[in-house]
Amino acid sequence: MTDPLGLSGRRVATAADRVNTLYRRIKSSRPVSWVLFTGSRPAVTAVLLAGVFAFLVVLALLRPVDIQQLLTDTNTLQTLFTTLLSGAILIVSIVSSISSIVLSQEITDIETEQSRIDASIEFRRRAESLAEVEGSPSQPAAFLEVILYSIYREARALQRTADHCDDEECREQIDALTDEIVDEARNAAETLDGARFGTFNVLSAGLHYDYSWQLNTARRIRNRYEDELDDRTTDALQELIDTLKFFATGREYFQSLYYKREVARLSSNLLYVSLPVVVFISYLLLALNTGIIPIFRVGPLTSLPLFIMFAYTVSIAPYVVLTAYVVRVAAITLKTLAAGPFLVRQPKHDDIVELQVEIEPDSWDEQVDDERDEDTDAGSGRDTDAGLDRDTDAGLDRDTDAGPDRDTDDTGGRPEPDDDGVEPASADDDGRHAADGGAENRSET
Repeated sequence: MTDPLGLSGRRVATAADRVNTLYRRIKSSRPVSWVLFTGSRPAVTAVLLAGVFAFLVVLALLRPVDIQQLLTDTNTLQTLFTTLLSGAILIVSIVSSISSIVLSQEITDIETEQSRIDASIEFRRRAESLAEVEGSPSQPAAFLEVILYSIYREARALQRTADHCDDEECREQIDALTDEIVDEARNAAETLDGARFGTFNVLSAGLHYDYSWQLNTARRIRNRYEDELDDRTTDALQELIDTLKFFATGREYFQSLYYKREVARLSSNLLYVSLPVVVFISYLLLALNTGIIPIFRVGPLTSLPLFIMFAYTVSIAPYVVLTAYVVRVAAITLKTLAAGPFLVRQPKHDDIVELQVEIEPDSWDEQVDDERDEDTDAGSGRDTDAGLDRDTDAGLDRDTDAGPDRDTDDTGGRPEPDDDGVEPASADDDGRHAADGGAENRSET
């Protein structure tokens, strides 16, 4: 049966929209945000382990007979915990190797270390000149707050100078850009106020600040209205662009520092957890082999299933620690709105200045053909102009060469008279005299 009205497609689209809406609500909920971003990683690890143990207990309460039969097979349990023991040792060695690679970048000679210090001091000096302060803060949160205040001030200055712009469209676009910059700079500064580096608040302020969109929009306005902008507006726009680039550099640097700290914390916490887990699993394997685990009843369950479920929860602790840290790093990477001068996610707002270089892929061949025709017409025009130039040059050359001869002929082509005032006979006169003499001789004969 056909669907001429397309109702099935509408129902599918509506269901997909509902699923996407529900997914966005779940992602933005407070518990999910705590697990992914704001929560302390040891606390998140403890909550996840408690959830695993609670899930196993609920499963055992729903089917107590099956769980009892499953957990009485000691050979299967020994194989399971032996695999977990090997995995715990392997994951510790892998993470330790990664940490060694990260820390090896910090082991450098004195010249490299001195160049790093000089670069950091120069970076702070530029921040002080932009903010017009005597010294920049040493804390990353306060440092970024100073740069945000500089961006706020530059945006206000640009807004004041743009009021004198004659182009109404240019003035409206600058006003829209500066309003967006002022609002986002204030919100980011409020997030950074009193924050401590290492917490998600410092990183969140940089992740949610859309400096790349602001930077690209400011550059588009400058390039498009370069002729309409006066010197003051152009200078204010350039200063805003420089400050945004400076903020981008600082944010990327502090984000790299945050990732290094996360890797260091992951390595240390994983080592702290893995050693007790390895000892506990080793003891559990020996206890299962000798059968010394006491068995007594705890409600509807016996002590053996509870002990095995608790042992399993403890055995996966290294994996849960790794999951807690990797999940946050991955979520931060996916939540990053801008990376350098590019947008890696769809922005929340539309572009103020639309690009005029976008060409649909279907019209690429037509565009290339038009460009080829224009090149052909331009080449024909150049050939015609070149032919005219060559003809003109040839005519001028001929006139120039013939000019002296005509000047000589205009003077009669006769030589200058001698000192007695008698002009010597020319070659033409000699020919005429010879002809006359020959005629006279013929007449006499």
